[in-house]
Amino acid sequence: MNFLPKDGAAAKEYGDLRYPQDSEEARDALIGLQKGFCAYSERHLKPLDSVEVEHFDPRKKNTPADGFNNWHAVIRWMNAHKFRRIDRYEPLPDLESWKPDRVRYERGLFVCDDGDIETKNLIEFLSVNRQEVFEERSNHIERLRGIQRRFGNEALIEILRESPADLSFPTAIVAELGIPAFDLIDELLASERP
Repeated sequence: MNFLPKDGAAAKEYGDLRYPQDSEEARDALIGLQKGFCAYSERHLKPLDSVEVEHFDPRKKNTPADGFNNWHAVIRWMNAHKFRRIDRYEPLPDLESWKPDRVRYERGLFVCDDGDIETKNLIEFLSVNRQEVFEERSNHIERLRGIQRRFGNEALIEILRESPADLSFPTAIVAELGIPAFDLIDELLASERP
């Protein structure tokens, strides 16, 4: 859930975009800001994925209150399976000030402190622990764990450097495998810049 927050500069830079007329430009900007990952699942976005501009608070869609801070680039499946009735999950955190460190990854699931009702509601609202997502994330980690066991950390890190898609679910990679996935993502992005 590390790709949810946006910095204030991005909101200013893209604040004039409107949905649906600027949806393609918004999607591309969001993908860039999210470092090429789905904001909800943390899966790496592949060229053939159907990526949508998702309205975090669906009540704002097509209203003057809707805008860049309410949007995220997500794979279509996550958008289709996110709950639509946001009121059932309130209170939710203000994503402009929310910190991803309020979420932990334990035994295959995103969790939070018992008293953090906002983050608990966010986890449930976005369906990040839904069975299908859990299974894809777990299978990916098990595949990487097999490589790590057979060839070691250095070989796994080299594979991850060569294939951004293998960096899917970076929070799980850090927690389960002890590999600095977010550093590798930043390294890959830095190497792509001119």
